[in-house]
Amino acid sequence: MIYAIIVGGSNVAFYKQLKAAGVDLSKQTLLTISVTEDEIGGIGGIGGENIAGAFACMKYFESLDNPNNKAFVTDFKKMYGPSSVIGDVTQAAYLGPWLWKLTVEKAGSFDIDKVAAASPGVEFKGAPEGYVRIHENHHLWSKTRVGKALTSGQYELVYETADLVQPDPFPKGYQ
Repeated sequence: MIYAIIVGGSNVAFYKQLKAAGVDLSKQTLLTISVTEDEIGGIGGIGGENIAGAFACMKYFESLDNPNNKAFVTDFKKMYGPSSVIGDVTQAAYLGPWLWKLTVEKAGSFDIDKVAAASPGVEFKGAPEGYVRIHENHHLWSKTRVGKALTSGQYELVYETADLVQPDPFPKGYQ
């Protein structure tokens, strides 16, 4: 098992070198928590042929089959072009302002302390990833998903938690 937590441009070299070294990801299990569709595609990307068969654990994949995501992907590609790619980070950048809006409305104020106090329990049912909710620790309840990388640069969903997972950004022993 290879657990790859490499970030940024180093991923490109890592996956290309794995393939060049003869590592076959259809036979060798690799899990990443840092390679989204954004890093796979495009000029200078990893390339689907270099990562196909690897698994990624994320809360969002462009290929998610739900009405919110289908509308989001369609609108995104209409705005940014049909070859644009959406990964977990892109979806989170879209999600953030919506959560801020909902929290400001709940707080009835733009005051940071009031907004922070109002954020626990804020729900967003229109997120591309599906329903999400803000925890009292200000992190997001969301589903955990595992996808398998395809040569197309997309992920095929192979596992999804049934329920939202409680965020625990400060587990015992890591404080």
